[in-house]
Amino acid sequence: MKPTTPEALVRRYLRQLRAELAPLPTDRRREVLDQIAEHIAVRRSEPDGQSLAEVRAILDRLGDPATLGADARERFGVPPRRRGPVETLVLVCAAAGPFLVLGPAVLLPFGSVRPWHVVPVAVAALLWLSRFWLVRDKLVGTALLLGCAAVFVLLDLLGFQDTGLGSLALLLVALFVPFGAATCYLAIRMSRLGATVPARLGTQ
Repeated sequence: MKPTTPEALVRRYLRQLRAELAPLPTDRRREVLDQIAEHIAVRRSEPDGQSLAEVRAILDRLGDPATLGADARERFGVPPRRRGPVETLVLVCAAAGPFLVLGPAVLLPFGSVRPWHVVPVAVAALLWLSRFWLVRDKLVGTALLLGCAAVFVLLDLLGFQDTGLGSLALLLVALFVPFGAATCYLAIRMSRLGATVPARLGTQ
């Protein structure tokens, strides 16, 4: 849900920034948050900082929270997050999820195996083993992955039955929605978390 008031917009911005600053020591994280919050408060006290559009413009000039987080990590000597084999495995398994779910269904009677219960949970478990993504990213990724089970619940409610290759193709397309969304989200977050941006907080 989009913020409908300037206060809600600022709260969401600072909440996102706090998540991006999670790798920093507590005192450094508080320092950056206080600096940004003070800057926003000063700008909002000016005549052109009252409306929702004006506050959004202030935040846009400050920069994306992910950009500020990467800059703060660089300034305070926090090593950038680096992808390892676990992260690669998560992305590969999430991208191949539809095939991992339907593969057993091609070899075994459709009703005797429930790979859509096992595969999303297994990929989500790998996700939680990672030390790269933030907790928020893991929660969103898990919710998207478990959408696989929601696909089958919906199909059951609609009275869908497996009748051959055509139905398996339909399932494959349907499964690309949750698995594809999870893969794209985690890949984007990986790109942002691993970035090192040369912008400087004090110049905003």
